[in-house]
Amino acid sequence: MTCSGNGTNEIASGVDYGLGSDWAAVATASATFGFVDDAEKKVLTSRTITPAAAPIGNTNVLLGLQSGSGTLGIQAVALVDAPEGGTCHP
Repeated sequence: MTCSGNGTNEIASGVDYGLGSDWAAVATASATFGFVDDAEKKVLTSRTITPAAAPIGNTNVLLGLQSGSGTLGIQAVALVDAPEGGTCHP
């Protein structure tokens, strides 16, 4: 799978099922993140979000079945990685 921001800048590629990718810096302006099946070169879905500024980060999670539809179809969910408003202090 490949993820790109605003359809032009590749952020991550070759992300295997169940594994994540490296963290990548992105602008804190509204952007559309697209998800492409690397094997089939098929756009799976896209999501427009405004990423949070550092030190808070965002993770785009891809969920669903590639051949599913409705609630089982592919969707991108944007998660805020530090919802408490900053870095974690265990």
